Amino acid sequence: MTPTKWWLVGAMLVIVLVMLAGYTLGISPKLDELSEARTTRSAALAQNEVYDLQLAALQRQFDGLETVQDELAVLREAIPGGAALPTLIGQLDGIAGRTSVTLTEFSSADAMPYLPVVALPDTASGVDPTTAADASAAPSAASSPLVTAENFVAVPITIAVTGNFDAVLEFLDGLQNGQRLMTVTSFSTSAASAEAPDRVTGQIAGIVYVLLNGE
Repeated sequence: MTPTKWWLVGAMLVIVLVMLAGYTLGISPKLDELSEARTTRSAALAQNEVYDLQLAALQRQFDGLETVQDELAVLREAIPGGAALPTLIGQLDGIAGRTSVTLTEFSSADAMPYLPVVALPDTASGVDPTTAADASAAPSAASSPLVTAENFVAVPITIAVTGNFDAVLEFLDGLQNGQRLMTVTSFSTSAASAEAPDRVTGQIAGIVYVLLNGE
């Protein structure tokens, strides 16, 4: 083999060695870095998807919280944390104005602890009195362990309005469907005066409720 051929062979070997060294020292690490970068990017994208799902769930919960807060605000108007009698009188004036009656009397008594209504045993139905007594002692379906005599009180009130009979009945209906929760315990009417036979005075007794420490 001539020196020229040996030189060509040597040059080719040098080129191969340089390429191998370049791949080992330069290209291969870069490929590894690229592979790691792709893996990291895939993991980041997957984590971002998880975050997006969590964010969407939190957003739904937040939207639901606003609805719950709105419902709570309505309930707090129906059963406030205090007697709030001035607010109640304002509501009564509003109902009276809408039904064309005149609010002539309002009074309230001392608050008393709330006692859930318990059905009395029906002795005429042939039910065993012992069984009936046990059933009446059980809490009703509408009761709640969160409502106790310590945090739920009843305030007796008395109202008198004057107007024509139909208007007084409309006032009574508005009272029972107003913002403040009220249980009407008695209702009666009497002639307002001999000079106005078409007008009556409606006497209404009822109970409004207060939920203490409800904030």
